[in-house]
Amino acid sequence: MYAARRLLRSATVVLILVLVTTVGFRCHAKALTTGLVDLLLVMLIAFRWGFIEAAMGSIAAVAFLDFYYMPPILSFYENDPQDWISSAIFIMIALSVSRFADRLRAQTDAAQSERTRLEKLYLASRDIIMMDRRNEVGSQLAGLIADVFEADAVAIWDAREFTMDKAGRTTIPADRVRATYFNESSETDYASRTFTRVLRLGTRPIGAVYVAGSARSAYLNSTCVDAIATLAALALERAHSFIAESSAEAASRSEQLRSAMLDGLAHAFKTPLATIQTASSGLLESSKLENTEKELASLIESEATRLGELTSKVLQTAELDEGRFRVELERVEICDFLQECPSWSDSAREDRPLLLSVRSIVDHVWADLRLLQLALFQILDNASKYGRPGSPISLRVESTDSEIVFSVQNEGSYIPPQEALRIFERFYRAPETQYKSAGTGIGLSVTKRIAEAHHGRVWVESTPEMKTTFFFSLPQIQKEA
Repeated sequence: MYAARRLLRSATVVLILVLVTTVGFRCHAKALTTGLVDLLLVMLIAFRWGFIEAAMGSIAAVAFLDFYYMPPILSFYENDPQDWISSAIFIMIALSVSRFADRLRAQTDAAQSERTRLEKLYLASRDIIMMDRRNEVGSQLAGLIADVFEADAVAIWDAREFTMDKAGRTTIPADRVRATYFNESSETDYASRTFTRVLRLGTRPIGAVYVAGSARSAYLNSTCVDAIATLAALALERAHSFIAESSAEAASRSEQLRSAMLDGLAHAFKTPLATIQTASSGLLESSKLENTEKELASLIESEATRLGELTSKVLQTAELDEGRFRVELERVEICDFLQECPSWSDSAREDRPLLLSVRSIVDHVWADLRLLQLALFQILDNASKYGRPGSPISLRVESTDSEIVFSVQNEGSYIPPQEALRIFERFYRAPETQYKSAGTGIGLSVTKRIAEAHHGRVWVESTPEMKTTFFFSLPQIQKEA
């Protein structure tokens, strides 16, 4: 189609030059005048259609100037060698002017295309900022790109949501778009005016975009589509950030409401629990009870005590959430602290050996002793609940350049990587273990908040060989307060 159109234009140019030269001869115009008119037409043709058409016009102009003006007249033959030189000079001038005009036209077209691209990219970036984040962003983004850049089709593959949004009139090769992301290979096909690009944030791929250009979007090129891909990646990440921010805000409000309710309930439980404990203690001190009755009273007292401990734990968690918990640092000797560990650890009441190890070059840590005991108690209690019966529990203390790290390891349990962060959320229990042992899902969240209150951190490492290690670190404080 393009070759046929160019051939038709070349024939039209030759016909125009022949007619102009013929009219000049019939009107008795001088050869110089007719030649200059022909040269002007050749230059205009180069500006309008290009060098090839202008070159054909130059040859036609020289041929018919020779036919009409060079002796012998009305013949394409030239007797005088100077006429040959004049014709050659005219052709060279005409071709040089045509080439210059063609290059100038190409530069003008390129500048116009670049200006159009910049205008479209500006409009796209402006409209992306103004998109309604409450609605589906992918479909809005695909439609916006198709409208602004006058594309026949646009598809956006969001790898995080595993969705594809489409816009346009033509068929979109969905498999090709997904393959672009999975293979991380961008493609440009100028013959079909189709472009595929990987959407990246830095070096991390987050999706893919497909753009099929139209006859009106001739300004689309590889650089322009690269910019479109960058804008699309930023828009998707902005949408994901907005969703995460909204979810975090909703979760925070829900957490605050839940903390307030638990705080109120825990305070309300304190009075009846104290009454139950007092009554059960009074019954146990009475000499009128039979053995069975004493066992029941003892059970009531022990369970009331346990319920009181859980209530205190809830109150402590609420205080940590609200920032009302004051950390009173004191010097804690590590070896003395570990020697007392079996007396307050539930693991001592289980049939499990507790192995203690110190590999720290620092003999003390600055911490709130009561909170440190509570944090390690929760970790040891967790290891006791979920470890294999009879297997040992290891408590180690190590030091780095900036931290003192307490680690508790048990055998017989495995925490998948996707659960490693969530188990420190309040009330969360991993699906694999929630029916294995009784629990509230509060303990590890308390440990995390205690670590954060000391400007420390807590994490877990687990292997498929059924070994799980919890780490609780505190910063080293050089200056003694």
